[in-house]
Amino acid sequence: MMRTHRRLFSASAAALALGLLATFAPVAQAASISYGNFGPIAPGISFLNVTESSGTDAVPLYGAPDPYVTGLDFDPTSFVASAAGGGADITDGQLNFTVMGQKNGLDVVAIKSISLSEGGDYTLVGGGTAASQVLAGAILAVKVTEIDGSPVTPFSLSPANASVSFNLLANSGVVQPWSLGILVDVEAQLLSMNKKFVVGATKAEIVINNQLVAISEPASVAFIAKKDFVIGTVPEIGELEVPEPTTVGMLGVALCGIGAVSRRKRS
Repeated sequence: MMRTHRRLFSASAAALALGLLATFAPVAQAASISYGNFGPIAPGISFLNVTESSGTDAVPLYGAPDPYVTGLDFDPTSFVASAAGGGADITDGQLNFTVMGQKNGLDVVAIKSISLSEGGDYTLVGGGTAASQVLAGAILAVKVTEIDGSPVTPFSLSPANASVSFNLLANSGVVQPWSLGILVDVEAQLLSMNKKFVVGATKAEIVINNQLVAISEPASVAFIAKKDFVIGTVPEIGELEVPEPTTVGMLGVALCGIGAVSRRKRS
C-alpha cells in the first residue's frame, strides 16, 4: 500500500488519485511472483507464464489462480486499500501472461475475446464529505503475436478499462458490494484493422493493471477490498483452409508444362 497521512486530504490530492486510476501509468515493479503455466484447458486454451507484480505492495495480492473451462479464477485475500483520519492509500497490482490456442494440423483454436470480472466490498463510515471515497479500476491490454497458428509482427489492440467509485455522502455503509467487468473483442478488432485470418488470433500477450484507492478525511474511515477476480476467454474453433482439388490439379498441370518447356530448351 502506498499511504499518505494528512489532517485533511485536499481536493487536488483527490483529483490526483482519480487521475492515477484513469491512466494506470506503469510503476516500477517492487515484487513479483510467477505461477507458471496452466492448460491446455478444453477446448485448447493455455495460459503461459502467469505472473503478478506490484509497485506498491508485497505480493501475493491476487494469489495463485485455479484454471476452469477457458479461464483462470483468482481469490485475492490481501488486495486492499485502507485509510483513516485524513490519510490515503493506493494499492497497485499487475498480471502478465500469454494466452495461446492449440493448433493440431489444420484444426485451430483461436481467441475470440478476452474478459475480466472482479468484485469485493467497501466500507465508508464516519463524518466528512464526498472527498472521503474509495475507487477500483482495471485496464486490459492485448498484444497479438500469432494468427492462425503462424507468428506475426506483434501489434496491440485497443485496450479496455472500467472503474467504480463510492463516496461517504452518497454511498456510506459497511461491507458494501462492488463489481466491474471489461472485455476486449479480439475478433472484432482484427476485422476493423483489416488483419487477414481464417480462424483468428491464436497467441497474445496480456497485461492487466489493477488499482484500489482509499481516501479519508479526519473523522472518516475508507476501506476497499478485492475478493474475486476472473479472467475469461471465448474460444473460436475452426479449420484452416486447404487448396481445393481443382486448384491443386491446375497447379500440377502448370508445373508439368514448365518442366516440358525447360526440357525442350535444353535439347
